[in-house]
Amino acid sequence: MDNIFANLFRYRKREATPTPGVPSSTMPADNGKQTVQGGDYQERIAYVRGPEQALVVASVYRAVNLRADTMSVMPVQYRKKDFEGGNFVQDMRGLGKRINYLLQEEPNPIMTAADLWRLVEINRLFYGNSFVYIERDEFGFPLHLWLVKTGGYNINTGRYASIVYLTDHGYMTLTDVPREDVLHFANTFRYQNGIWGIPTLQYAIETLSLNRTLRSQALETAAKGGRVKLIIGEQPPASGYSPISQGLFDPKQMNDYAQELQKKMYSGHDILAIRGLDKVQNISMTSAEMQMFEQMGATNDDVSRYFGVPRPLLMLDTNSHYNDYQNATMEFHTRTILPLKNRNEKEIARKLIGMKDYGTRDIHICEDPLMVMDPERRAKVAQLKMQAGLCTVNEARRDFDMPAVEDGDVPMASANLMTLKALIAKSDASTQLKPGNYTVGEPPKEGEETA
Repeated sequence: MDNIFANLFRYRKREATPTPGVPSSTMPADNGKQTVQGGDYQERIAYVRGPEQALVVASVYRAVNLRADTMSVMPVQYRKKDFEGGNFVQDMRGLGKRINYLLQEEPNPIMTAADLWRLVEINRLFYGNSFVYIERDEFGFPLHLWLVKTGGYNINTGRYASIVYLTDHGYMTLTDVPREDVLHFANTFRYQNGIWGIPTLQYAIETLSLNRTLRSQALETAAKGGRVKLIIGEQPPASGYSPISQGLFDPKQMNDYAQELQKKMYSGHDILAIRGLDKVQNISMTSAEMQMFEQMGATNDDVSRYFGVPRPLLMLDTNSHYNDYQNATMEFHTRTILPLKNRNEKEIARKLIGMKDYGTRDIHICEDPLMVMDPERRAKVAQLKMQAGLCTVNEARRDFDMPAVEDGDVPMASANLMTLKALIAKSDASTQLKPGNYTVGEPPKEGEETA
C-alpha cells in the first residue's frame, strides 16, 4: 500500500514535446560528435498566419510603413466657416479647441494623435477594419478617442453589440454602443453588405483565383523540383550481362535504396553514399518549371499594386533617377493617399459634425506637411500662390515659420494679369499717343465712351 501511494504522489518530470523539423538533441553522442536529427522537410514549412509575420517580407513592411506614416503626419483639423472671409478656418475656441487638441495632439492619455492615425491605417490594411471609440462627457461632447481592439456591429439594431479598447486603466468592454460613437475606417474592398472591409493580404490571397493557381503550382513545383531528384539504376556491361537478371539486385532492393535516399535528403543530408550502384542520374528543373519560379519573382510588383505604393518608393529600382522618385511620390500622394484622406474626412465629419452643423463646420486633413522635406517644391508653390493673389507675403512667410513684415498683408498679383476690359482700354490709350506726348490717360469708367 505504501508503494501505491508513493507512486501516486511521485513527482514526475514533464517530458518536452518534440517539435517537428526541430533538432531533438544537440548533445554529444557516445562518439563525441554532434548529432542533429530532423524529420521530413515538409514539416518545416512555415505558414504566414498574421500581420506580424507578413511584415517579415521587406516590401510589405515598407509599403505598410509608407501608408501609415504618411497618414499620421497630416493633421486632422476641425474647422468652422468664417462668414466674413467666406472660407473655413480652424476653430480654436471653446469646443473647437478641445476637438482640435484631440485630433491633432492627444486623443487619449496613452498615445499621441500621430500614433492613433498610424495604427488606424495599419489595422485597416491588415484586418480590413479599424475602429475608434468616441468617449463623450455628460453633455455629449468628445472627451477621448480610443483605438478599438475588437468590435461587433449589429445590422438589425444599427448599433455596435460590443467593443473592446485599451485605456490607461486596462481593457474596457462596452455593449450596445451607438453608431455615432464609433469611427469605422473600412478597407477599400468590402463584403457584399458594404460595411465590413476585407484585409488587403486576404483579398490578394483568397479572392484572385489566378494568383492562387500560380501560387499552388509554384509550391507543388518546389516540393517536387526544388530539391535534388535522382534516378538510380544499374549500368549493364557491354556484353549484355545484367546484374538484375542474374539476381544481384532485385526490384525490392532498388526500392529500398530509393527510400533510403529520400529519407536522407529529407533529413538535410548534402552528400549521399550509394552502395553497389553504377548509375545515378540527376534531373534538374525543366524550362517550364524555371519559368514558373521566374514569374513568382514578381512578388514585389504584386505588393506594389496591392498596397498602391510605386516601385521606386519600395526601393526596388536601384538605378532610378531623382525624377523617378519625385514622380512616384506624386503618384503615391494622388492615387493612394488622396482617396484615403477623403474617406477619413467623411467618416470623421459624419460622426463629429452631423447634419446639424453641415455647411458651417467641416473636417480637413491638411496635406501641407507632405511638402516640408522638399523645400524647392514648397517655395515654388508659395511663389505661384503669391503671383496669383491667393496669399499674401505674410501668409507665405507664416508657412515657413518666419516673422511678418511691414505691408506684407496686402495681396499682390502679377502685373501682366488683368481683365479683358482693362486690356482693351490700355490698348486704346496707347494709340492716342502723339509725338512728344508720352502720358497715357486714365481708362474710361463704366458707361463712358472713348473719344
